[in-house]
Amino acid sequence: MKRTIAWAALLVLWSSLTGCVSSSTVRNASPVIAAKPFALDLILVKTTSSEPNLDAEKQTLNDAIASGLRDTHLFKAASGNRDDLGSGSGITVTAEITAIKKISKNHRLWAGAMAGRARIWIHVTVSDLNSGQPMETFDAYAESSGGSALAGTTDEAIARVAESVVGEVLKVNAQTAE
Repeated sequence: MKRTIAWAALLVLWSSLTGCVSSSTVRNASPVIAAKPFALDLILVKTTSSEPNLDAEKQTLNDAIASGLRDTHLFKAASGNRDDLGSGSGITVTAEITAIKKISKNHRLWAGAMAGRARIWIHVTVSDLNSGQPMETFDAYAESSGGSALAGTTDEAIARVAESVVGEVLKVNAQTAE
């Protein structure tokens, strides 16, 4: 009996530790295509989706990517609004939400770990801001943690995928720097 209880406690501990990890990945990244080195002073971020009823998620993703790029302090401006950028060279980052599994805060609160993990899949195109010439495409995927009432929502998955996009844009910046 003691052995069964010990194994059950170990199983609960293991599942709670592995269920609390969020993750993100970038896949199918094309080589960066740039005719010549140039400065990525300005970054316009756009978010789209063919899925209905994702306005809040599109705005959250757009804001998270732009904010993450601004926080690097490597660019003169990063925004979801073209008028905020002014003139200069740069890129447009277009993130298309291709699929999403939402987990709301209420669902997480009531179901806990049984609510599962929020997931988001996006396809990103990085193109020249002025000419529209594509420079790179990639797919990004992220999932939230699955554990507590305070984590594991759609917002967490969006934050993770935005971090992946920012990381990939930083690679583009390094490869195209003047």
